Amino acid sequence: MFNKLPNNQKKKPAIILFFFYLSVVCAITAIIASILNYLGIITLPISGVLSLITGGVLAVAFGLLAKGFWQGQNWARTSLVSLLLIGLIIILINYLFKFSSAVFAGKQVLTFKEILIYIGQFLLDTLKAGAIPGILFYYLYKADESFSETPTQRHMFDDLIKKFLLGTALSSIFIVVVIFLFTFMESEQAISEIGLKEMLTGTIWRPGSIIGTDEAQFGLVPMIIGSVYSTIGAVILGIPTSIGTAILLAEIVPNFVREIFRTAIELLSGIPSVVYGLFGMVVIAPLIRQIPVEGNTTGFGILNASIILAIMILPTVTNISEDAIRAVPSSYREASYALGATHWQTIKDVVLPAANSGIIAAIILGIGRALGETMALIMVIGNSIAIPTPVNDNPLSIIFSTARTLTGNIAVEINYAAGAHRSALFFTGVLLFVLLLIINRLANRIMKGNPKA
Repeated sequence: MFNKLPNNQKKKPAIILFFFYLSVVCAITAIIASILNYLGIITLPISGVLSLITGGVLAVAFGLLAKGFWQGQNWARTSLVSLLLIGLIIILINYLFKFSSAVFAGKQVLTFKEILIYIGQFLLDTLKAGAIPGILFYYLYKADESFSETPTQRHMFDDLIKKFLLGTALSSIFIVVVIFLFTFMESEQAISEIGLKEMLTGTIWRPGSIIGTDEAQFGLVPMIIGSVYSTIGAVILGIPTSIGTAILLAEIVPNFVREIFRTAIELLSGIPSVVYGLFGMVVIAPLIRQIPVEGNTTGFGILNASIILAIMILPTVTNISEDAIRAVPSSYREASYALGATHWQTIKDVVLPAANSGIIAAIILGIGRALGETMALIMVIGNSIAIPTPVNDNPLSIIFSTARTLTGNIAVEINYAAGAHRSALFFTGVLLFVLLLIINRLANRIMKGNPKA
């Protein structure tokens, strides 16, 4: 099935002959151009011995392609198709940047007619530059039946694809590691000059760069407690609401109602966080001020922040939980009904336990979103650099206390921080990494059901 085209075949397809001669011409051109450039007869972007090396490498590459095309090998076709596709993408990006520079980077605002002229010129230039590569790409892409491949080449291509996909997966881990290392390196000054004990156990945050003295204090405990309190409040308010909404959408309501609710939830996920902050300032804060509790005077604090965070995590937790619930096989439900269980009993005792891992993953993502939120909390939590305390004799009145979160502390002070103060803010980022790592680890233990996992 994957036999090569015989070398002694007298009449080869025209497409094979065309690309064979094209590859030979490119190989000869690369050698001649590199020699002429080395001798100074023509000028290319590279010069000297490097031009000869480059020309030799290109000549060998096109020579191999010519051999592959002459034998009708599919690897040659795939290689050239990939190169042509990359070239087309480069051409498109290049002319797109030229168009953007002409339209958006000018000192004067262009009229609608001028913009249309630029659009037409952009399309024309792109078509002219990409015409030949595009035609070659099209005919090579359609000429699959004229090429063949051996089983070894076929499996080699599969291995390359697997390695490429593995590389893309590992890139996410690599990016996280690089960000963590960068943040940790920037925090080394704070660790060495201030000390971990001072930052992790200190209860006063008073950087010397702010007060203008040497009596700087960098205790992160108030911000840690503020982040934990607001996140716990968001979990208490938002998780039951989100999971209940997911159950409703996945198991109860008809399709047309589900689409209405799902659209509304997706719109929530697209609202910028600053808009949530404005909503908390203008709508939630006045409502909280009306609660008749002694010491509740501003409406800004942990309760306001928890309500806003609960709204913000609702789309994430709801969508992932709904997908997990809908992924439970229908046979589970049918078996439960056959045993005489009601609809709610089936949901509670069969569906939810089966979707347990997906729901926990949704909760973890929601907690991560709550811990990482910045702008909205800056606007509604009060930004008090002190450990939250009850506003009266009732311990539960702590929800009306103002606070500051770790992320808010970074955003508020990073613009004018310097020296150890700036490094301490980077250490705050390291601390956030560690907190999220602990939460993920606890979630893994819960999902495995083994405290030693």
